Amino acid sequence: MEKRFDIIPHETGWIYVIDGQPSASFPCYDLALKAASDHAHRELETLRRPVFRRLEVSGEMIRVTRPTHHHPW
Repeated sequence: MEKRFDIIPHETGWIYVIDGQPSASFPCYDLALKAASDHAHRELETLRRPVFRRLEVSGEMIRVTRPTHHHPW
């Protein structure tokens, strides 16, 4: 079973929606995707595989990859 994180544009930036619930707004897509990924990581016990999708201008939802976390060292 999948748990979908839909990252969509919002009038104040970008948000992600999970289980019909919108997140806070983020100023850019990358921050919204990172926040969605962090949210998924906190809910690993749900046993649902996280799937990240982005809303395209055409209205189509496309899958995107989870962001990689870069370490400063």
